[in-house]
Amino acid sequence: MIRKAEENDIPAMMAFLEGRIASSMFLLGNLERFSIDNRDHPYGTAFFLRETGDGITGIFGATNGGMLLCQLPGIGATEAQTYAHLLQGYVLRGMTGEAEQVATILEALPFEAEALRVNDVDPLYMIELAQVGESDAVVRAPGAEDKALLTEWFRQMDEDNGLGEGGDMRPLEVRAEEAIASEVVWILEGDDGPVAMSAVNAHAGHAVQIGGVFVRRDRRGQGLAAQVVTAQLAELREEGFARAILFAGSDTAARVYEKIGFQRVGEYRVALLADPVPLGALR
Repeated sequence: MIRKAEENDIPAMMAFLEGRIASSMFLLGNLERFSIDNRDHPYGTAFFLRETGDGITGIFGATNGGMLLCQLPGIGATEAQTYAHLLQGYVLRGMTGEAEQVATILEALPFEAEALRVNDVDPLYMIELAQVGESDAVVRAPGAEDKALLTEWFRQMDEDNGLGEGGDMRPLEVRAEEAIASEVVWILEGDDGPVAMSAVNAHAGHAVQIGGVFVRRDRRGQGLAAQVVTAQLAELREEGFARAILFAGSDTAARVYEKIGFQRVGEYRVALLADPVPLGALR
């Protein structure tokens, strides 16, 4: 049975997602932050539950901002059609989650594969923060004086990821301002000024998801990505977080994370449309 989540489902939903935390960070984070009824914030999410006599066996989410999220182990094509019917009239911007689950749902939706500007499958990693060593790297939060620097670094990061300028659809300056205000970005200082950064792009329960790792182009290949992430993880452990999750965007990045101690736990897909697509009748 598939039904819309209700308020009294929240404890069971949280327990289900926490048990699959590596690929559930955005679902659980949105649930914790916005509950099930927020219709204003872009990350507010409508949740649907898959149930059997044993309780919740899957969760599907659709955010106000047009992103689909799922934790649906074992989903097949017939079930995916059910979610496609639920979404008729919804304006879709993309989907993210465990790689094969996302692929199955996207196949059921009424748009052509060519409409996707991003459809990346990356290795998914996790580490227990108790395993992270100490770091003597100098990291700091960004200030207003770093806005121009972060704007340029975000532009270069989008280029590196094949997204082009403004890859996540927000103006670069806005992203820089949000990074400064959010206090979830770490900048690594070198002898010649800022050289690298890392960020938290989600947190849920006792876990954080690391993203936005960037090294200044003229300082790459010097171990700076490992330095900034290790320092960040050490600070997050002090703040009370127990584990960290990330997906690696390249083989080079994967090797860096493995040296830090991250263990591969699966594959994660990020799919983004070139333009928002209103979902109508199924193809």
